[in-house]
Amino acid sequence: MSTSPGLDDYSQTELLNNLRYGSPREQEEALTRLAAVGDAEALDAVVEYLLEQPPGLEVTALDTLQVLAYKYVPVDRYSLAEVLIPFLSAEKWQHRLAAARLLSTHPNELAVEPLRELIDEAREKIANEPHRRLLPMPTLVERTLYEAIIALAGCGRVNVLPDILDLLEDRSLRPIATRALGVISSETERLRLEDLCEDDDVRVRDAAQWALGLMDERAAQFMLPPDQVPEPPPDRLTPLYWAHRQLYASDDDLVQFLVVRVAIEHLILDAFIGEGRVPEQCKITLRRYSGDAPPGFKEGGETEVVGSWRYYFQGPTLLPLDIPSPEASGKEGAARRGASIIITYPGALSAGEEEGLVGFDCFFGPLVSRGWLYRVTRQDEGGWSFTLVRRTWAS
Repeated sequence: MSTSPGLDDYSQTELLNNLRYGSPREQEEALTRLAAVGDAEALDAVVEYLLEQPPGLEVTALDTLQVLAYKYVPVDRYSLAEVLIPFLSAEKWQHRLAAARLLSTHPNELAVEPLRELIDEAREKIANEPHRRLLPMPTLVERTLYEAIIALAGCGRVNVLPDILDLLEDRSLRPIATRALGVISSETERLRLEDLCEDDDVRVRDAAQWALGLMDERAAQFMLPPDQVPEPPPDRLTPLYWAHRQLYASDDDLVQFLVVRVAIEHLILDAFIGEGRVPEQCKITLRRYSGDAPPGFKEGGETEVVGSWRYYFQGPTLLPLDIPSPEASGKEGAARRGASIIITYPGALSAGEEEGLVGFDCFFGPLVSRGWLYRVTRQDEGGWSFTLVRRTWAS
């Protein structure tokens, strides 16, 4: 989806003003833009919008909230919970799933009872669908149930331990209930988790080992002396995003921006972190072109490979790779394996031009492949900004 002409140049202050006082169309456009470039203040504004505005744009606002709430910490966690709780009983289960996931990230005791109700409703719905076992992957309702159990453990902690122990008796829910015990991290359940490490179900054994590891990690953090407690990231940024912003691609600020800020943070994390399916690794290739617009990936065209990196989600880590020969790079599309992003940018930007069109061809699997065209602009105060022009292809 592309934003309207001129909106791309709005400051965040102007976007927030449109969100508060604009027409429904202006509010929707502001929400879409804030999902890409908003900061912690934008997160607070979206929460306020959902609390105060009449019905109409809740789904668009929830989409924006999913991006910003994984990236930043809200100033008022109770207001965020108040916004999310109604979605737990939404008509569409994907909205319930989104709310449950966000409550796992930002747990709040206000959500305990609504989560209990959601779990009961989901279990009843699943029990009335006997054909579900024929499906190779969990259904939307099952995924919502799993996320709600983890969210309940985070929101209620020891107070919901009896709920989790009851769920542990359900063989189909034992793996996720075991993980929930780790989220609660009650030392009274350590022996139970050690016993579950010997369960005959490999999924339960794996969950029990994960839960014990989480408990040990939290205990170690709790025992740290005050002078060894790490400082929180600046600007209410979450630790995961802060760690990614420390990744190094190049001394060239344009290259650093295209690889780390747009390709990794925006196109990988913003798109996939909320669903828990960030690629474990991704190859990123930077190409340079001459002219006004990048040649389409599927059409080919004259470009020069100027950089290549391997991104690893665990760490996170970004490692430089050898630049392939022209013969090898020409076969890159046919030989592509795993996740990859190909960035095609104009050489004129490095030569001093103020703005240019940059293509991002993203391959995250056979069912998730997309091409995007962004306008990248040099900022007066230094640095760069990006705005979506259009989607160029999808599969």
